[in-house]
Amino acid sequence: MRFNDKSADSKLQNLARFRVEEGENTGKLTLDELRKCEGFANVSDTEGLEIIENLYKLSFIAFNYEAKK
Repeated sequence: MRFNDKSADSKLQNLARFRVEEGENTGKLTLDELRKCEGFANVSDTEGLEIIENLYKLSFIAFNYEAKK
């Protein structure tokens, strides 16, 4: 995927589009679960929530990419 390709941008945006209905169990990690993982025991609440949100977004990108194959 070339970065200057407009269609590549729209493909990435489609891969990242979330398909979770409001009110559903999102399956996100909790801060306690994150802190049980090696290397994350001492993260602050703010940093931990940011990590959790980024992991959540990344999982949707990977899931949608595999689903479109």
